[in-house]
Amino acid sequence: MTGGVVFDIQRFSLQDGPGLRTIVFLKGCPLRCAWCSNPESQQPAPQLLYDGDRCTLCLSCVPVCPSGALTSAGEGALSYDLTLCTTCGACVSACPNAARSISGKQMSVDEVLAAVLRDAPFYRRSGGGVTLSGGEPTLQPDFAKALLQAFRQHGMDTAIETCGYADTRTFISVVEQVDHVFFDVKHMNSTRHMELTRVPNELILDNLRALMHIHPDVTVRYPLIPDCNDGGDDLRSFAQYLLRLPRMPLVEFVPYHRYGEHKYRLLGRPYSLNGTPSCEEGEAERACQVLRQHEITCSALHH
Repeated sequence: MTGGVVFDIQRFSLQDGPGLRTIVFLKGCPLRCAWCSNPESQQPAPQLLYDGDRCTLCLSCVPVCPSGALTSAGEGALSYDLTLCTTCGACVSACPNAARSISGKQMSVDEVLAAVLRDAPFYRRSGGGVTLSGGEPTLQPDFAKALLQAFRQHGMDTAIETCGYADTRTFISVVEQVDHVFFDVKHMNSTRHMELTRVPNELILDNLRALMHIHPDVTVRYPLIPDCNDGGDDLRSFAQYLLRLPRMPLVEFVPYHRYGEHKYRLLGRPYSLNGTPSCEEGEAERACQVLRQHEITCSALHH
């Protein structure tokens, strides 16, 4: 039976498609966006998260670790060897202070479907449904397609949130099965895109063009990041690209926020945009005004 790695199932969302929705977050992403608010989604496999603020160095985790990844480094000190960790979860269960957790677990289609169906009455009343997000759902294409088929067999409205960075045939095989596509465009300059996300943008832009030929309901989302892609030239380049598409999609600006910054500490990683302020009130609306000068209708997504 087809299965995959899921790192969260979030209920009662209002911003990821029409109506009330359940979001299924699939693990793994080919991009490394500097502003990523879900850094625990990037690696495909389950990961151990450690909250040093909660840890009292009681060392309860040391004797239960079967791989020797956790060892005592002297009185009141703990050593962790990431290369030895098998993400078995023994230390998570042993910790009395919830300082350790695992992001991601293997789930079958039936397990995900059972979780999603619990909200079916709300979908019916609100015109909502289920949205695949991530990470990047097309990085687990067989699992994503099997989930979408199961959802649609139960009459659910479906959507996907995608960065568009996937082999075109694979990408189309997934997105053609959903009712709504939310497609991120990060930056129009490929060199700058590489600096900000670690991948170029040509494949992404090609896939968006292909998508506009075959899908009737596409929303392009542009994350508005201060000093990264919010300049006037950046926005005008974005407008010119949109005007060259086969038809005009819906457009939404997503203002930058710092909600996921603390997750980098849990992963033991630095946050590269440390000190960058969240977008101020009205910045997304000002970005919309630039696009409206080109007669492009857009809106701001508020968190």
